[in-house]
Amino acid sequence: MKRVLTELPQECELTAQMYISGLEKKEIASLKYKAVSTINNQLQEAFQKLNVKNGRELCRKFYERLSGIEFTFDFSPVARTVVTCCLLFVLVVDYHCERVRLRSTKTISRVEIVFRSRARRYDYFLV
Repeated sequence: MKRVLTELPQECELTAQMYISGLEKKEIASLKYKAVSTINNQLQEAFQKLNVKNGRELCRKFYERLSGIEFTFDFSPVARTVVTCCLLFVLVVDYHCERVRLRSTKTISRVEIVFRSRARRYDYFLV
């Protein structure tokens, strides 16, 4: 096992890595032959020492240390503007396609109605 969260005791780090990998607290307790309260205490110790609030932040900190890359969700105003414009464009194109589809179905139904009414007239004259 590679030590990534070195400020934690080894047992606490193992518990944190198991939790990060997606195991439930009950599963970790079963695998380590410990009580669930012990697992809770180890995770709380990890949260305090690493200064994180929840499992999501713990996971992010672990993978940042493992990869050496800091993950951030602060985007520049230019990036936000570009994403907003792209989403707006997709919305406009979708709206346009929906209108074209509705227009074509209305035209098809009108043609069917006209065809049926003419067919009835011709049947009337043939009888």
